[in-house]
Amino acid sequence: MLQINKITIKNFACFDDIVIEPSTTARKPLTVIRAENGSGKTTLLRAIRWGMYGEKGLPGNAEKFSIHPASWDPDGDGIETLVAISFNNDGSSRNHETQSETIQQYELRRTVKTYARTPETPDHTDFVRRDEDAELLEKKLNGSWTPHRHGVDLVIEELLPIRLKDFFVMDADEAADFVGGGENKPVDHKDVVEKTSFAVRSLLGLEVFEDTIENLTKISQRFGRAASKESRLAKIEIQHDRSESSGGRWPTSKKITIQEAQEELDKKRVRRDEITQRLRENTEKLKDCMSRLEDKKIRIGKLASRSLPKDEIEARLKENKDKVESATVELKEATKKLSDELTSTGLLATLAFREVCSVKNLLEPMYEEGTIPLRHLPFVRGLLEKGVCVCGEDLTARSERRSRVRTFLDQSMAQAEKADYLEQVYHATNEMRGLALGEGWEERCKGHERAIAEIGEQLSDLTKQMIELDQKLNEINDDELQLLRSKVEALEKQVPFTRSAIESDEDSLGDLYAAIHKLEADLRTANKRHTRSKELIRCQEIAELMIENLRSAYSRILDDQVEELNVKMNSLFLRMAANVVDDEMLESVSHKATIRMIESVGIRLVDKVAGTLEIYAINRRGNSMPPTEINGASRRILALSFVLALCEVSRTRAPLIADSLLNFMSGLVRTNTLRVTSQTASQPILLLTGSDLESAREEKLVSEFAGKTYTLTGQWQHKSQGGDVVNLNDNRQVSLLCDCGPREYCVVCERDGQTEDVGLKFIDRGKLQ
Repeated sequence: MLQINKITIKNFACFDDIVIEPSTTARKPLTVIRAENGSGKTTLLRAIRWGMYGEKGLPGNAEKFSIHPASWDPDGDGIETLVAISFNNDGSSRNHETQSETIQQYELRRTVKTYARTPETPDHTDFVRRDEDAELLEKKLNGSWTPHRHGVDLVIEELLPIRLKDFFVMDADEAADFVGGGENKPVDHKDVVEKTSFAVRSLLGLEVFEDTIENLTKISQRFGRAASKESRLAKIEIQHDRSESSGGRWPTSKKITIQEAQEELDKKRVRRDEITQRLRENTEKLKDCMSRLEDKKIRIGKLASRSLPKDEIEARLKENKDKVESATVELKEATKKLSDELTSTGLLATLAFREVCSVKNLLEPMYEEGTIPLRHLPFVRGLLEKGVCVCGEDLTARSERRSRVRTFLDQSMAQAEKADYLEQVYHATNEMRGLALGEGWEERCKGHERAIAEIGEQLSDLTKQMIELDQKLNEINDDELQLLRSKVEALEKQVPFTRSAIESDEDSLGDLYAAIHKLEADLRTANKRHTRSKELIRCQEIAELMIENLRSAYSRILDDQVEELNVKMNSLFLRMAANVVDDEMLESVSHKATIRMIESVGIRLVDKVAGTLEIYAINRRGNSMPPTEINGASRRILALSFVLALCEVSRTRAPLIADSLLNFMSGLVRTNTLRVTSQTASQPILLLTGSDLESAREEKLVSEFAGKTYTLTGQWQHKSQGGDVVNLNDNRQVSLLCDCGPREYCVVCERDGQTEDVGLKFIDRGKLQ
């Protein structure tokens, strides 16, 4: 593979005339190009891409993308832009690993002229590029340079194809596309899979298998058609499908020629391929739909965890009001009971307990003696009516004894009414005393008072809760929640339709395969009637066997390579994440998963038949983590571990030119990433800012691994234009290149405050121009 020796850039945007000679030593393979933001790092990356790929290497609409210097004063002669890349090659490529004994030197030179023009419409630019020319020169043994016989496009496509430009000439934000894009630029899952699969298949040389299988399939089909042509007179019985050939009637059978059968087979194969493609698209659509549905549900869960839904608050508010009404009823009942106690006999019994006891004690002896009531009166009256005294004396005749008894009886009868009243008083006092001594009136009243107090306190709490719920209800804005729910509802409706389409296509595909297999079998049987047909079919069978063997080998190699890639990728990722703590990551999105939450990473097959792959991450609970749940720094490390692992497993020895690789990183993760990249990449050329190299650890790593260091300084960042560049070396809007390292400065790159920093060293590179 190639190794860059020199990059020359002239009149490309902010670069007037610069030359970069990357390190080419194995001991110190790293090249560091330091540049503050806005100093030309991205422009340098675009210049290299344009030099390698021309207009196809420019971003967006290339025709509207200007590459001429900003300071150019348009004239009739135009201005020429040049990018020359000198590189070595050992004779190997991404598809041919064999190396030659000698190292071949090449120089790729690309030039174009920019002319001024008057825009015809507001959409047109005021410039136009013409006469682009690309030339690949090869150095011969005698030292002369001659054009390469295969030309620029073929050689570059073999070494570093255009679709891998983001892989080797990398903007770190673009590299994150391998894992779903950055925080602010998500990439569709289908595009991620396509991009990742192409990189893996291309660098592992699996495209050779795919191309061979495709060519053999075409050859096999040609053999089949030729065999059918040789057996036209043979007849084959086929069964027509009711929907396609019967007009909705039941299937019918008829005899057809081999040629007709072959045409029918070709139609079914086309139909099979169409349904297979649609099935894959619907499967991907379903997967994407399920992913979006899961994402929406997660967001709904997060919103619901922060605040209760409006309908739940309203339900709780209604429940609160019902409790208030119930408590109010209980309060009225308790108040009534207390009121009844205040008018009951228990009040009098409790208040007059001592007096009641005094009256009871006074009347009780009289009651026990029979004085109250006068119990002897009925007895005496009965003796008088019988005429016999208790002593046996006769009381029937008039006598003094009967007269005394009669007189005593009359006197006693006069006192009976008072005695009966005192009896009632006695019983009343006894009853009141019982009331006072039993379940006391005071306890009942206190119980009612406690119940009233508790109900009052409950009413107070319920009222407070009702106020709080009203406030929450007023504060709720569930527009976003309702929108998310409507989206979830729409996705949930879409899922069964997509599944139904998949099931229908799977059924149709099964029927087609059965019909295709039957037709193929019938054709093979008929073709065997002719000698030539037999030979052609034999060739077809050999081709199909080769296809089967190739597919088996492809599948086995893919499995082995993916497993090897997984081991290497996971090892690199763990080395970058070694000893890292979360507070070292410059991430403000607290809900995103950090690097410490990732247990392992790797590559897995999405569709083994199609050979599509995707990058995955597993958390410490063994669950797969969607890329959207991983923070930006972790995505960069994950993408970088994939790039480095794939280069190593595929034994691709090519430069890795990376811009902003260490963005969003700090602490050990930045140090680890810089070390692993320097140790693993074949020829790492890193475009970094001063803040990427501010610590002693990064300085030590650069000193250990960097064979070359450069610094870019934009003259538009001079203090006179609001920047912090001390010396103005060029009045034009250009970026100048010097050889200063991370802790060095000179008259070209000196910035405010560097002279006071004892950790920086001034390098005298001569006087100002």
